[in-house]
Amino acid sequence: MSVTPASGERVHALLTDGTTVCVRLARPDDQEAVLRLYSEMSDANLRLRFFSVSRRSGEQAAARVAQPEDSGYRALVAEHGGRIIGIAEYQIDAGRTAGSAEISLAVGDERHHRGVGTLLLEHLISAARAHGVRTFTADALTDNHEVLKVFSDLGLRAERRFDGPEVHCVIPLEDTEEYRRSVERRGQAADVASLAPLLRPRCVAVVGAGRRPGSVGRAVLHNLTTGRFTGPLYAVNPAATSILGVRAYPGVSALPMIPDLAVIAVPAEKVAQVAEECGQSGVRALLVVSSGLDAHQSRKLLAACREHDMRLVGPNCLGLANTEEGLRLDATFTASHPSRGSAGVAVQSGGVGIALLGGLERLGIGVSSFVSLGDKYDVSGNDMLQWWESDGRTDLALLHL
Repeated sequence: MSVTPASGERVHALLTDGTTVCVRLARPDDQEAVLRLYSEMSDANLRLRFFSVSRRSGEQAAARVAQPEDSGYRALVAEHGGRIIGIAEYQIDAGRTAGSAEISLAVGDERHHRGVGTLLLEHLISAARAHGVRTFTADALTDNHEVLKVFSDLGLRAERRFDGPEVHCVIPLEDTEEYRRSVERRGQAADVASLAPLLRPRCVAVVGAGRRPGSVGRAVLHNLTTGRFTGPLYAVNPAATSILGVRAYPGVSALPMIPDLAVIAVPAEKVAQVAEECGQSGVRALLVVSSGLDAHQSRKLLAACREHDMRLVGPNCLGLANTEEGLRLDATFTASHPSRGSAGVAVQSGGVGIALLGGLERLGIGVSSFVSLGDKYDVSGNDMLQWWESDGRTDLALLHL
């Protein structure tokens, strides 16, 4: 893990289902939120975490987050929707082997099997190495199969010693090639999952599609219809009931089906408001072709995406396309549709994108997917490389950054 939360820093990371969480150092004022995490746990999970179902154990564990850093204690929490959904912590015991720390891990009942624990441990390992810790130890019940699997799947050499109903685990924190590959595989899987609503949406809405010929939103809607997008397609315009033969609705919340992807083509001052409405409605990805956002508007846009787990392409971009036959997605405002093929294209400049697509067409090279990154607030060339490596269609990657 290349990024470790420093004091006061918030690191956004992806879970295996593509959900975005915030990982940060625990603070003394987190006691109440951590206690809530434990108080909402089922008796079964409390027993696995504390070896008993005593609620007092949760209170004592929550109180530990108030310890000063020089006590040898460190904790990281994962937040989602303003709530703590997981915590990983270690305590250095001066009486034990030098460079060794005992760890514990807890994840909310409804967040299991999404990679929260593994993500927290990856960050905790980085933090521990930076503070001279070379080995983690942990005690678990033998029937706590989930946490034992988390330890064994990290990519580190975990040793186990069984003692009745308990098992003692020793995990050396060696920076091995196997561990780095494991972290990379997990990161790629999470990244690809988060990009699916963006590049393989089941339903699309164009917000700001106008009735006036020449408007950007109308041009995107035109390409989606003439490109024969295979899923449900809606327009959002409070002053129209139909645009280019596509049913129009007054707002995102009024749509009959929640779109995976919303294309936003409204004036800069309205972008953040529309993004918030999209997030509250359950939209999973945004393509913002609008330009001219100032610093405040940009912060509000990105905050809405973080808060509601939406990936973002743009703003100030040409659009995106995926030529898969079962999808036929052309959410761009280019003059012609890209031909289907095996070249993945990502550009930061819309003008370069138009020129590059034209050049590929003249060479007889088709496109698997095309993304105009624009101001690149979120989705980047690295994300696209991860996607192309796993999409099963891309043989050639072209990046202009």
